Amino acid sequence: LALLAALGYFIFQNQKLIGQFSKNPAETASPAPTPSPASTPTPQISPSPEFTEAITQNAIKTNIASKNYQGLIPYMTNPIEVILQATECCGPRSPQEAVDQMSYIDEGIPFDFNQNSDTVKNLKAKNPELAGKFIGISQAKEHMIAFGLDSQNKISDIRISVSWKLFSL
Repeated sequence: LALLAALGYFIFQNQKLIGQFSKNPAETASPAPTPSPASTPTPQISPSPEFTEAITQNAIKTNIASKNYQGLIPYMTNPIEVILQATECCGPRSPQEAVDQMSYIDEGIPFDFNQNSDTVKNLKAKNPELAGKFIGISQAKEHMIAFGLDSQNKISDIRISVSWKLFSL
């Protein structure tokens, strides 16, 4: 119950950030580091967002779990490299186009983003293109999604696969 409440809180906060991004793209909100149930944190406006790896990874987990791919747009570079494994798609795309391609993983939700799982460790060790990625493996099917982060901890590339088994283990 506490986990669901925390997830709902993070989704709510993420939606507030998206609203601020859409009102004025030049100004962005810096996410609150620790939520307090007693008070609602007030986001501070700054001209350049400071994302940490943990904040971006949490946004990925939260938005993928809720199929709210639009919530990832503020965390993406423009353009963003998108690869649908075993297809001719895609290359550099706008964040909106990247979000549109992410429906490819809908059937695989929920995803496990445990970077210490044996499957993820093997994928990273044996596939150089996945080595530095934040990888999610479907708990329902075989889908995989891998996010690359740039030096500002923004999502710079996304690799999507209908099966993690397409990569050699």
